Formats: sequence, C-alpha cells, structure tokens
Amino acid sequence: MVLDMFISIFTEIIKDPIMQFVVVPIKRHISYPFTYKTKVERLQDEAQQLNSKRDRLKQSVADASRRGEEIYDDVSKWLISAGKAIQEAEQLIQAKEQAKERCLIGLCPNLKTRYHLSKKAEKKASLIDKLRNQGGLEPIGHHQPPKQKVAPSVYDREELPSRKSILKEIMDSLRDPNLNMIGVYGMGGVGKTTLAREVHRQAQDDKLFDVVIFVAVSQSPELRRIQAEVAEVLGLDLDEEGILLRANRLYERLNKEKILIILDDIWTNLQLEEVGIPFGADCKGCKILLTSRRRDVCHRMGAQKVLELEVLREEEAWNLFKFTVSVADGQEPKLPPLAAEIAKKCAGLPLLILKVATDLQMKESYVWDDKLKQLSDLDNEEIQKKVHLVLKLSYDNLPRSELRSFFLLCGLFGQSNIQIQNLLKYGMGVGLFKHIATVEEARNKVYTLIDELKAECLLLDGDMNGYVKMHDTVRDTALLIASKEQHIFIGTSGAALGELPTKDCTRISIPYCDIQALPQGMECPKADLLSVFTEDLSLDIPQLIFDGIRRLKVVDFTGMCFMSLPSSLGFLTNLHSLCLHRCHLDDIAIIGELKQLEVLSLADSYIVELPRQIEQLSRLKLLDIGNCSNLKVIPANVLSKLSMLEELYVSNSFVEWEAEAISNQGNANLAELEGLSHLRTLEIQVVDAKIIPKALFFNGLQRYRILIGDVWDWRGNFETSRTLKLKLKTSSYLEHGIRVLLRRLKICI
Repeated sequence: MVLDMFISIFTEIIKDPIMQFVVVPIKRHISYPFTYKTKVERLQDEAQQLNSKRDRLKQSVADASRRGEEIYDDVSKWLISAGKAIQEAEQLIQAKEQAKERCLIGLCPNLKTRYHLSKKAEKKASLIDKLRNQGGLEPIGHHQPPKQKVAPSVYDREELPSRKSILKEIMDSLRDPNLNMIGVYGMGGVGKTTLAREVHRQAQDDKLFDVVIFVAVSQSPELRRIQAEVAEVLGLDLDEEGILLRANRLYERLNKEKILIILDDIWTNLQLEEVGIPFGADCKGCKILLTSRRRDVCHRMGAQKVLELEVLREEEAWNLFKFTVSVADGQEPKLPPLAAEIAKKCAGLPLLILKVATDLQMKESYVWDDKLKQLSDLDNEEIQKKVHLVLKLSYDNLPRSELRSFFLLCGLFGQSNIQIQNLLKYGMGVGLFKHIATVEEARNKVYTLIDELKAECLLLDGDMNGYVKMHDTVRDTALLIASKEQHIFIGTSGAALGELPTKDCTRISIPYCDIQALPQGMECPKADLLSVFTEDLSLDIPQLIFDGIRRLKVVDFTGMCFMSLPSSLGFLTNLHSLCLHRCHLDDIAIIGELKQLEVLSLADSYIVELPRQIEQLSRLKLLDIGNCSNLKVIPANVLSKLSMLEELYVSNSFVEWEAEAISNQGNANLAELEGLSHLRTLEIQVVDAKIIPKALFFNGLQRYRILIGDVWDWRGNFETSRTLKLKLKTSSYLEHGIRVLLRRLKICI
C-alpha cells in the first residue's frame, strides 16, 4: 500500500518519454526492499531448473567418459560455472530469513538488508537464466585416438650426460623451422630406440607438436602396418585396400596439423611417399626423426641433419652398470673388485651392459669370475660379435628347452611389435606347450614365458597393449641361433628369394621378399612351419606348393589374394594352425578337409561368406574372424557343430545374427552358441537385443568383450578381459545370461 501510494506520485511524470530514463531506474531501486520475496522465489526456481539441467548433463558426461570419449572443454567449463552459480544462489536463498528481521525494536523492516538481497537475487537469477539457456553443449565429447604408451625417462635416473646432450640437440633441431627431417645413426645395441623414446616423451611433455607418433620400421618394413599404426594414433580410419589410396589419405591428414613422426630402426631406404608421409618441400607441419644403423640410410632418406649416437663413456657405462646391478634389491651394491673391469669389457654398449649386469644381479663371486672370463676371451673380436656372443650365452643359460624354443619362435616375427595372440596361435600349432589341454592354459603359459624372457632382457614391452617387442640385435641373435640349431630358412626382406630351403629345414619364413610367385617344388619333409608375408595381392601361389612340405603344423599367409586356396592344402593332414590374415578370400571350402585343425584365424581379411565346410573341423579350439567387416554370411548350424570351440572372436565383423533357427537356412543365430560347452572366450556384437535368447550361453565365459545395441564400435583400447557395453530400451532384456555377466564384469557401459 505504501509503495503504491509512493509510486502513484510519479505516474504522470513518467508518461513523459524523456523522464522515463530518469524515473524508471529510480522506481526499480525503490521497489527492491518491497519485492525481495518475489525475486528470491524466482531465483530459487531458476536455480532448481539449472540444477536439473546440470544433473542431466553430468550423467551424459559420465556415460560419454565410460565410452572412452574426451569431454569438450566448454562442457566441462559450463558444469563448473553451473555448480558455482547454484552454490551462490543457495547462499542468497538462505539469506531470505535474515531479511525478515526488523530494526528499531521490531517496529520497522530492515529496508537496507532487503534492498541488497533483492538486488543480488535479481542479478543472480538473470545470470542463471542466461547460463541455463546457453546452447552449444552438444555433442558432449568425441572419441580420442588411442595414445601410444610412453615409458618414464631412463635418462633421469641414470647419470648419462652424453645421452642428455644429444637429446637436447635433437629437441633444439625439432624447434628449428628450417629442419623437417633429422637422422640418428649408431651400431646395434647403442641405444637408438631408447633415445627415440626419450624424444617421444619429451616432445609430448613440452607440447611441441599436436601429435607425436612412434613407429618401429624394422628390417622388414611392412607399408600397410606402418600406415595402420600412424592412422591409429591420428584416429583416422583407413578403409581403402590399395596402398596408394591409403597413402593419399594419410598424406592429406598429416599436412593438417603439427605432427612429429619417429621412424625407428630403418635398415634400408623407406619410400615415404608410398607410406603417405610428407617430407621435403611438401612438408607443411610434419617433422620426421629417423634412426638407423647406417649413416648412408639417413642421408638417402633426406635427413637435413644427421647425428651419431656413440657408445657410452667409461664413467657413464660404470654408472649404468652399477644402477642395473642394484635394481634387484634396491640397495647400494657391494660390488666385487672385478666389477669395473667387467663393465669396461661391455664396450660402452647399453644393451650389453644391461644384459651382463642383469645376469649378475645377486650372484655369487664365482659367477662374476666366469662372466669376466667369457668377456675377456673376446678382446680381439668386433664389438658387435661380442654382443651376439653375450646374448647367445644368455640363450644357452635359459633354464628350459621350452623357454629357449619360445625365444626362437619370437625371433621369427620380423616386425618390431609382436602380437601376443599370434605367439599363442603359432605356439599351439607347433606343439610348443607340453601337457597343456586348453587355449586358456596355453595363453597363461605364453604370458609366463614372456615374463621370463623380459626378466632376462630378451623381450621388451610393446608399444600397444597385447604386444611385446624384441630388440633388433636380440632378434638377429635369435635368427642366427635358429638357422644353426633348427635349420630355419629366412628370406631377406626386399630381396629376391635366391636358393630354396634345404631338406633339413624345419621352418620357412618368407617376409616381404621381392618375388612374383612362391616357389614350387620345395622339398622340406621336416618343416613344421611356413609363414609368408607380402603386400602384393597378385603374388602367384602354385597349386602344389605343399606337395613337398606335407608335415607342416602351422601355415601363415598374410596379405594375399585367393580366388581359391591351393588344392595341395588338403595334403596337410597334420596342420594345427592356419592363419590367413589381411587376405582377400573367396573360395576357402577346402579348409573343411583339415581335420586336425585347432586354430583358424582369418583376422582382418576380406571375406563375405564363411563356408559351410567349417563345420567339419571337429577339433577346432580357436576361431578368429575379427575385423572381417565384409562378412555377411555364417551359415546356420555351423558354429553349433564346433563342439570343442573354446575361443570365438567376431569383433568388428559379422552382425547379421538371425532371431530364430530355421533348419539349415539363413544365417547363424545366437542360440547355436548355447551348446558350446567349452566356450571360454567371446568377442561379439549383437545389434538388436531382442534376438538374445533368454538362457544365453554366458555362464562359462572367462574372457569376453560383448557389445549389445546399435551405437557401439570397436575403436579404442579394451584394457580389460571382461567388457560389456549395453544399450537397452528396457530392462526386460536383462535375462539370466546378461545378469551373470553384470555380476562378473570389470567394465560395463
């Protein structure tokens, strides 16, 4: 009433447009003490609406994070701003009670308190309304390309000034706008890969580049693999089959950002244009660091600056030796007097120092004496031979023949990163694991053997999960030993095949050789393994290639095109593992004749239809049809016939599951898997949750990656052996089988 009377005095005045600019603000300020309740109520309503929106967005952010997405900065900032605004609003709302207090012995309301509260509430409500209606918060996040593992610096914990000096020189060169390719060369075992990894880590830490990519090239450069590793870090899908088309896609992408590509362990001139890596005048934001054993390779590659990585100085070698010996117990070592002499005999080579020092950890004095004797006998030999001899002695001292055989098997893989799953497939095929009944037991054995070889410094962690690495010098030693002890035939990458393997040959490896056709007429009755790697889809495969090598247990053809498999494949009555990776496959029905087959892997291949003859493989334990994205047909009732199957991989592959079984018509249905009582590992996607049987086959699973729903993909790293991703319209689909998985899983999204 008082307010209305007061305002009415000005009613006629404010009709004048000019006076409105003076009177209206006065009117608003006068009203503040008398409208504080309304303004606080509006603030409370705005805060509640903002809180509801924030809760919904927080839930969406949590869902996106579980899917492995990177949350956009503006979304994260909005959540922070919303939380702060809600907290400040709560403080003002609580001040409402204080505004009710009266002054002058309760005779008069506290107009000053009400004025300030009303004004602040109005301002805060306006800000919250603006924040609540802010758009542009969709999408919430994006898929982050998988990051390569970067090990902690070893230079920080060891006193190696020469290494820190060359690292600084490389980093300064990478900052030089006039340089886009830098080369580092040095003998095997001198530490080139370790230096390259230090550059990788520091370039990321210093944020010199938008992306840093590390690729191990190795003695047998595989262009498709190199392209795939670069593309994976960039988050680029290379769906093209042709090398040149893939190269064009990579080239366009690499010129869009400031990128460092580290090409480690180059043996011969790598044609960067065939990979798709820009260089020279075409290089916009892309810089290249390459390492090689040979200086001339660096120059031929076009390096504008070439640095030599020399052996360690005597004091550095001693520091590295002492540090490595003490790692076992963490105590300052009490070294015998001859320790310094042993360190000198290692010729400043980090690989040799690490191997010798590891061998001597917590050993008695007589072991030290023997090691010095071994090294002293080599005074007149070349340093590289010294390295090989020490590695050979390490091989000889491996405690079991099984471990020695596994070491030699690892050496067969020409690429730097060795997929552990392939070691499993090869090891099972050649019968390396004795007294092993199941695939899971074999896998456990593989990981045990890997750990033992790592402890001997003969294997290293790989660049990605599920991979291991072997130093190129260690691999050279493994191949030398294998060629003498097992008469293994190894073709030279990039060269003609030359002479054929002899009759005594037990294993044949032909990695990316310069040949038009595989040789016919190989007579190797003792051979148990044949692996051929190529990127030439036109490579001719003789029909009778297997005629003289009928005792094969493992066959691996990678990167080939088969209108039909060689007819002589049927001669291999003792074949246990068949790997057809990255192949173009049409008619492969002859596989049904391989009655002893335990492992069949068609991973990453182009194949449209799985032949019905697969059902004849009654001993099959592992079937890998992962990344066969063109696979549309798995005939009905084929999988159910594979009664011994323990592991089934259908990741990023077949999704055309039928809802119900219709005799032998149509595609496979999920109910077929219920009868596979030995099934322990499963990777699969079911687009429509409605077709999942109520009593599904999940009870016996130990390892699984299962995607249910139509929104998922297989990109990114699955860092656990038990992952279930669900998108259901109703919880009624959560039948018994899925509930079992939910109780046992490690990741659910």
